[in-house]
Amino acid sequence: MNDKRDHDLFARPAPHKVLDVLDELTWATGRTKFMNLKSDKNSDNIERGHWENVALEFARHPEVLESISKDHVVTCFDAFTTLSDRTAVFDFLAAAYRKGALIFTSMRANETDDLKIFERILPEFHATLRAAGLPPLFVGLDSDFSSDGTTSVVSIHEPRLQRHFASSVQRPLAILSCFNESDVIEQVIEHWIAEGCCLQILDNWSTDHSWSLLIAAVERFGDLVTIERFPLVEPVAGSWEDILRRKEEIAEANQGRWIIHTDADEIRCSPFFPFKLADALALVESAGWNRVDFTVLNHRPVDDRPVGPGALVASLPYFEFGTKPGHFIQKKAWIQGGVRVNLAGSGGHVADFEGARDCPYRFVLHHYPLRSPEHARRKINHERAGRWSTEETQRGWHNHYNDLLGSDRIVWELDDLHDSRRHFWEQHGLQVLLGPMMVAESGRGS
Repeated sequence: MNDKRDHDLFARPAPHKVLDVLDELTWATGRTKFMNLKSDKNSDNIERGHWENVALEFARHPEVLESISKDHVVTCFDAFTTLSDRTAVFDFLAAAYRKGALIFTSMRANETDDLKIFERILPEFHATLRAAGLPPLFVGLDSDFSSDGTTSVVSIHEPRLQRHFASSVQRPLAILSCFNESDVIEQVIEHWIAEGCCLQILDNWSTDHSWSLLIAAVERFGDLVTIERFPLVEPVAGSWEDILRRKEEIAEANQGRWIIHTDADEIRCSPFFPFKLADALALVESAGWNRVDFTVLNHRPVDDRPVGPGALVASLPYFEFGTKPGHFIQKKAWIQGGVRVNLAGSGGHVADFEGARDCPYRFVLHHYPLRSPEHARRKINHERAGRWSTEETQRGWHNHYNDLLGSDRIVWELDDLHDSRRHFWEQHGLQVLLGPMMVAESGRGS
């Protein structure tokens, strides 16, 4: 890239608030050594006791590169700005990446035009990184983490996931619970099959025509879809704990396999493009992790239009990140070992088992619980009201719609939501990968 244009694209180094994000990421990946490649023109030191600041002129020395290992995080916060020799910068970072170090770069974008950022700056930066031998796990903005209105371009390079590809040998099994989801269940099933998974579906005695659609799905997809009415006899009141215990049983019968605990109003996706969910889970396994957390994106209705057949994603593009405590803990995919996991103890938020090794990068959960004002009113005021056992409601379960109970028209304001249709990953991918809980705990973002 031309030097003049580079300086037009990027201004001064990113503010050190990014370091809070990076500290948590390095802790999550189990790395213990930190090296910051700093400018050879000024003293851009990271003022943290556990960071080693190395000027580019010294980084060229063979002993510096030789000291880097897979336990390292190597950062560079001004690759396109103050460092004089960009070729040397990228050569050093690429060599560190080949040795197994996590690479993180960040720089503030000298641009306020979103179109230019998304359609010129980010693609050019992505191409430059790849050409330099630094294929990125993520390239995008840190805007969701910013509290001062500034925007920085960041890149993450994770050799544990990127240096090899492991295709899924056995289809993961999604264990899906369903109650009155006839408007979306066909599309959700199609999604899971396309993502390389099998399905075992527990219908909790739906009163719409969900069951007939499930029978049709078995006829269409054969052994890829298994269905059952649960429990065997229609209950007087629903028991979420019983459903979770049944899911534990099904998982235990599938040892050595990836299991996903999910619901009929959810679409789960890989954060590693272009890999589908099954292959992304195989990559996680090859990196040594056996459990996956998800970042929740709650899609919301903004008008009175219902969801058309097969149009779930297109009809509900606007979302908000999780807002309730249960949204921030979603450890719902795991490799089933020889011992039964505990789902019920956490109300289904965590598959708990000894020896869990969490992937530090979260997967994507698109959640469509309320598809229109009419659907929301029916679900909250009629279908859910009185459905669950008194014991569970007294335990504090099933209360996440209490603030909407009795509402006549349930819609969200556009200004409070994000649009998932355009440049979604570049704008929000960092928060998806690292999780909104990190923002809440660190006091960043909204």
